[in-house]
Amino acid sequence: MEASRSVRVTIDDVAKAAGVSRQTVSRAMNGKGDISEATRRKVLATIEELDYRPSAFARGMRTQRAGTVALVLPDIANPFFPAVARGVFDAAAARGLAVVVHNTDADAGAEAEAGRAIVDAGAAGAIGFFEALDDAALAALGRRLPLVVADRPAPDASVATVRTDFLTGTRLATDHLASRGHVRLGMLDGAVENKPERRRAFLEAAGGPVVTAPPTVAGGTAGLRELLGRHADVTGVFAFNDLLAIGALRAVKAAGRQVPGDVAVVGYDDITMAALVDPPLTTVHTDKYELGRTLVEVLGRRLDGHPAEHRTLAPRLVVRGSA
Repeated sequence: MEASRSVRVTIDDVAKAAGVSRQTVSRAMNGKGDISEATRRKVLATIEELDYRPSAFARGMRTQRAGTVALVLPDIANPFFPAVARGVFDAAAARGLAVVVHNTDADAGAEAEAGRAIVDAGAAGAIGFFEALDDAALAALGRRLPLVVADRPAPDASVATVRTDFLTGTRLATDHLASRGHVRLGMLDGAVENKPERRRAFLEAAGGPVVTAPPTVAGGTAGLRELLGRHADVTGVFAFNDLLAIGALRAVKAAGRQVPGDVAVVGYDDITMAALVDPPLTTVHTDKYELGRTLVEVLGRRLDGHPAEHRTLAPRLVVRGSA
């Protein structure tokens, strides 16, 4: 008797054994798509030989196409994204949609793989944050299913967008620092290639030095040390996000300097912990719940046959103790 398999056979295993693409395997199983009868028979024979069984989850997505939407997140551990997801889940439930989450760590390969999995599973559409995938690949995904991307310019006319007005938000931050008497400003940029708006707006408003760092608390600590080490005259710091800003607060205090007396810090996003650090963080507020809700609303209109829309959400400055 043949030993039972310890590892589940995947669609990629079938595709490799049959010498076809994973999309061809999916088409053969579903009885759809423009493939030859010979190819279909070959794929089905390979499926039987390998004893491939699609997961119940994937089968559910294929048989309930109109009821499932994929949410792509770059870092589910970042406190910004659970708040967005809450808006997505609530809005999706109101439309009778189930939500499947993909975490990609802002990696281009992982984003591409998530896109393939979403298409193969037969989701009604996809929404979320594609931080690393290039425009051509993102546009190609948008041609395969309804797609709404967050906080990124549309790569193609078929791709809808929901974005925060980063230009206005950055101007709010730099104007506030200037109003508090800070002449020399510096920026901690989150090094996200497809989100240049904050850096561009900062350079236009302040012209100051920019240091790039991972968009994390540790990145903010290291970035602030580098920024002040290279530019000791900087007294006002604008950070790409609140995690960077919180790390910057730690670095300033660890250096024996005062916030905001010696160095003022303004973040971006207004995550929950921004109000809990010492001193509480001045930051640009993004309505994360509304962002998630709007992503689903725009996708819903795409599913109803409307053309791709482009929505912009207005930010506001929340003044606390750090600047």
